[in-house]
Amino acid sequence: MLLRELIYGLLPYSVHQKIVSWKCKFEKQDNNLIENHLALYPPSLDINKVVRDDLDKCVAFLPYCAKPLGDHACPVSDREHKRKNQKCIKVSGGKCTVPCSLGNMVDILLKHGFTKDQIFIIDRDSNLFPWLKQKRAEGYEYFMPGTGCKYGVSYALDYIGGKLGYKGCIAFVDDFCPEDKDNGVCKCMNDYLAMEGIDKGKRTKVHEGTVLLMDRILSGNYQGTKADSNSSLHKNELPSGNDHSAFHGY
Repeated sequence: MLLRELIYGLLPYSVHQKIVSWKCKFEKQDNNLIENHLALYPPSLDINKVVRDDLDKCVAFLPYCAKPLGDHACPVSDREHKRKNQKCIKVSGGKCTVPCSLGNMVDILLKHGFTKDQIFIIDRDSNLFPWLKQKRAEGYEYFMPGTGCKYGVSYALDYIGGKLGYKGCIAFVDDFCPEDKDNGVCKCMNDYLAMEGIDKGKRTKVHEGTVLLMDRILSGNYQGTKADSNSSLHKNELPSGNDHSAFHGY
């Protein structure tokens, strides 16, 4: 294990939250984005220009832990790997009616012209990183959105943004069940490595407000709170497990 990875692994989750805030410069972000669990990277990115001129240079990625588990099982799960795969019926062009916040985001991406070649369901970072590197070589420049927990973003942003040079919009997932924080987002290296190896049953969600605001962003007419003080879709705090908002059934 590299020294940097070891240091990251020893840091408490509260520090990772601060690292993400610092790397993404939350104090410079539009409040409407932050309140809906989104952040631009870098914060000066002209998101409307990207959507207007370079949407064909955008990719999106979402973590498998946001697939449903429990009362609503993901139909592409299997006995051996459970949800831990790159499969999604919607990404493949099929129809799926299982309540799923990951699927809700995929709906928005497909609505705005993303193809299956532009969407990656993260089964593990060791597969995501080479895919992003290959897409960068093909001319892709932005993630729209790049989705993950704060621990994952804290760890991966140096490579995705720093080394590969991607810019874009980050979407933060949160605990699926606020009362069950032990089975929500990763908060330490043990969590992260365990989820890299097998599906440990952690459940996360993409907030409804995140999905709705990404729809607005991808429509190319995002103005932010400075232009519209009432534009926030949900007056929530940063992802902390205290928000119960979601699409019906999720």
